[in-house]
Amino acid sequence: MTRHKKTELCPIGGVGVGGKWKFWIWYHLLSGTKRFGELQRLIPQASRQMLTIQLRELEQMGFLHRQAYMQRVPKVEYSLTELGWRLEPVLRQMYAWGQWYGDQMGLEFDGWLVSLGGRWKFWIWYHLFSGTKRFSELQRLLPLASRQTLTMQLRELERMGVLDRQASMQGPPMVAYSLTELGQKSEPVLRQMFAWGRWCCEQIGVEFDWPVCDKAEELVR
Repeated sequence: MTRHKKTELCPIGGVGVGGKWKFWIWYHLLSGTKRFGELQRLIPQASRQMLTIQLRELEQMGFLHRQAYMQRVPKVEYSLTELGWRLEPVLRQMYAWGQWYGDQMGLEFDGWLVSLGGRWKFWIWYHLFSGTKRFSELQRLLPLASRQTLTMQLRELERMGVLDRQASMQGPPMVAYSLTELGQKSEPVLRQMFAWGRWCCEQIGVEFDWPVCDKAEELVR
């Protein structure tokens, strides 16, 4: 598909699906067509306005089909398109990983969606798969992230239990970051999310300057 627009928003930001509610809408539609009221009952924490916005965005991206019935009592139904269905393996992998991570950290089931949300957390984590990095190295790898933002995101990843911070007291002060066992065990799902993001951009005609140079793994069809 010919690319026709460029985005500054990370396609993987907000947990790879662009936000908490998009993930749950998409996941619930794996079990079949749903009316708006059904989705509201399944996702009660999402306001009516937010649910409407997220559904519209998924429709515009080509992952969801909206069918309106002009009858005595108006009815609107939502279902996944062929493109939406092709992402089923990734969504189920993210769901399983979320259960596992939540159990490890004692979080509520969807707490991982909030924890992982955001553009820079994902890319810091991803870069650390190749080994320990000093703060200055991460700054060079992610030049668009401000020093303050990078510091905050690193601190949050440390609180999530996926990253260790080591401060050297010998010679010039130096701080280095590496993944914990928990962080390393999450590598398969993060690499799959990266592959998913690359593939989705190709399908919907979006260009994005990815902050990593390695080739994305082939998405499981």
